[in-house]
Amino acid sequence: MILSSNFTLLIGLIFMNHFVQPKLLISSQAKKIGLALINDLELCITARLAFYLDVNPSYDGHEATFIWIEFFLQDHPQAEFSEIKEAFLKLIPECC
Repeated sequence: MILSSNFTLLIGLIFMNHFVQPKLLISSQAKKIGLALINDLELCITARLAFYLDVNPSYDGHEATFIWIEFFLQDHPQAEFSEIKEAFLKLIPECC
């Protein structure tokens, strides 16, 4: 019985984590810059950018971009688009 309960709990946690992602709280400024960067660089939503941007790998390429920009803006609140793009490109290998 205990093994069965633990197995059921484990399966429940796996499915819960698979289907439920935390909500993103991204500022409107980060969203605006993120959309511009995504369009400018033609970033694909399926790109595995989270690893390079040092954000939670459960996020897709666009979400990872928004999160990274949010953190970047916290450290550099007056940053211009060109500065953000340059810093972003330094983290991403050319193959992405």
